[in-house]
Amino acid sequence: MAANRREASKQTGWEAELARNTELFYEADRLETQAYAIIGSSLADAGDWLRFTEAKQIADAKRTEAYQDLMRIRRGMEAARSD
Repeated sequence: MAANRREASKQTGWEAELARNTELFYEADRLETQAYAIIGSSLADAGDWLRFTEAKQIADAKRTEAYQDLMRIRRGMEAARSD
């Protein structure tokens, strides 16, 4: 009985972590959309390209953060299964 509760508790914890991780990916997508909105259809303005590049770097950093977090969660889930 206690083992079942522990397992259910772990599952809920993983689900919460995966939900938070999903939010990181959504945030990366939102930032990327904003970055591309900067250049829109104007490909000739150097200032817009600079702003786009900076915004895209922020979006890419958020996506990297989300991916690294997902790998951490996966490793934790695999370790929990091994226990």
